[in-house]
Amino acid sequence: MKWNWAFKTGLFLIAITSSFANATECKSVDECITLIPEIEGKASGVGKVDDSVRNKLKSFGRDALIPLSQLTAEDDPNRRAVADSLIASIKNLNEDDFAVIHKVILNNIKFDGDGGWSYGALGYVGGGRAGRYLVSELKRVQSASNQIGTAFNRLGLEGVPFLIEGLRCFESCNEKEFRGFSEVFSNYQRWSKISDDDSARQLLGVASNEKVNLHARTTAMSVIGYITKDADIAKLIYKYADKHVEFAGSVLMSLQNMKSPLAAGLLVGRLSHDRDESSIFNSNLMVFRDLSEMEGSANKIGPQIMIYLNSNSWEDRIHAALTLGYIGYSQATPELLKLTRNEVDWQQAYAATKALNLLGDKSSIPHLKQLANTHWYKPLRDYALKAAESLKTGNALESKKHRNNFAFDFFDYQQLKQSKHVCDESDYRKLTEPEESKRYSTKESKLNSLQYKDPQCFDNDYKNSYGEYCSSEESVIFPSLAAKYGDTWLTGTNRGEWGGELVAFSSEQNAQRLLNENIEDVYVLGEHAYIITGLAHMSSNNGIIYKLTGNGSSFDIEEFYRLPGAPRTSWKVNAESVLINTVSGAVIFKPEQGLSMASCKDKD
Repeated sequence: MKWNWAFKTGLFLIAITSSFANATECKSVDECITLIPEIEGKASGVGKVDDSVRNKLKSFGRDALIPLSQLTAEDDPNRRAVADSLIASIKNLNEDDFAVIHKVILNNIKFDGDGGWSYGALGYVGGGRAGRYLVSELKRVQSASNQIGTAFNRLGLEGVPFLIEGLRCFESCNEKEFRGFSEVFSNYQRWSKISDDDSARQLLGVASNEKVNLHARTTAMSVIGYITKDADIAKLIYKYADKHVEFAGSVLMSLQNMKSPLAAGLLVGRLSHDRDESSIFNSNLMVFRDLSEMEGSANKIGPQIMIYLNSNSWEDRIHAALTLGYIGYSQATPELLKLTRNEVDWQQAYAATKALNLLGDKSSIPHLKQLANTHWYKPLRDYALKAAESLKTGNALESKKHRNNFAFDFFDYQQLKQSKHVCDESDYRKLTEPEESKRYSTKESKLNSLQYKDPQCFDNDYKNSYGEYCSSEESVIFPSLAAKYGDTWLTGTNRGEWGGELVAFSSEQNAQRLLNENIEDVYVLGEHAYIITGLAHMSSNNGIIYKLTGNGSSFDIEEFYRLPGAPRTSWKVNAESVLINTVSGAVIFKPEQGLSMASCKDKD
């Protein structure tokens, strides 16, 4: 054991000594290059070399350019990767270095299929040749989520004229060629903070030139807002969309990025009280989010948003409340205070609480403290207390908002949760339901008598696109559970991100789809059936209890309670109540009383 310890210690000392020797012995570019190892197999990232060698080569700056460029023509992928990454970091380059960098990029494309790190070096080279070449590569690669984007960030305003020239396409141009342009201009707004009204007017000139390819024109129009906030330019492009409907989308994009009040007017016109029940996507959602991101510049459309606080859609109420807070519409305070008392949908109460905090109205503090003492959902109580304290002290409520992804902040209500709060049968004994009223599918025994065709296959558009699937046995669905409600079997299916549905089977009619949701379970309690639904996928986390009531030969179904999150497991505790474990905490559901936090023992 002592020998083993001594041996390992010796190896460690050798490694340290070797590293120190590399740093001290490597005195010239050529000497340092000899210390870049050859490694079998594909190299990743910036390649592998001792940090002391890498730093020493960086210190040589432009003097290392030619020797490093020669490495990029070698066969060894690791030496090429190290050289390529070091070239990209040389800042004291000039226009005379274009030919060398160009050759390095060609070597990278030849050996690895892409231009590699050295695109970024062209941002330090500058000049016409670098600018025009970067635009040509941007069109070829069709993306700026790479070192081409880095190069344009480094060029800054100097790169804009080349981009504008690249959009002046008078021939038949491929729409895909312009995909990367929006990314470059978006980066200009996000990282470089470039603002140039003259360039914005030149882009408008390209957009309004009918001799230019239409794809290039709409691209030019869509990126104007990234580099200007000029109100006169906003009016010009707004008027242009009035006369040229095909530019409506690109004009709206620019006005949004300018945070022009004109964009708010266009966006709010896209809101609708009528929802397509056949679609799982709420078209209003993105409109509310985009309006919220405009903040105070969308303040004047507050009255139109207020209407949605009383929408039939629970989601619309949530998003309307948040939007009113983000745009600073303080006149909404009385209605938002009412919404904080919502026991049925805690997310609506959360959205109202967040909105009141964003509005900064200290008169709402007593109401938020009351919410912190009375609401059934503990994470909401905790949040309300923090919001009240924030208003009292004037310190901003801590947010997980990422400055480059507003959506994370807007949808953070889906992440509110009671961590590690899960119950098992030692907490609540399971009441076994008889087979004549409740059945579950297993690997050994599927619910064959309740099988049905995938409901999507009855949609002509879906059937035309997936005809082979719809004509195969794969489209036959075996439900995961069935609950007897009167003379009807209610079946539930949960296919994760691929959806699910509630289907009714009665003796008088064929399978009848009642609900498009992921079904965790169905419970008959008294005169009603309660459907436990929801899905947690990526950043989305939702759960709803629906109430179903028989109405002759049909059924009435409505949203009844919002769960903390997507349901994971559930079971009957007694004839009147159900235990539901969700992603965001465990609850007890009693139809007459609603939801309450379950008492789960610590399982750690």
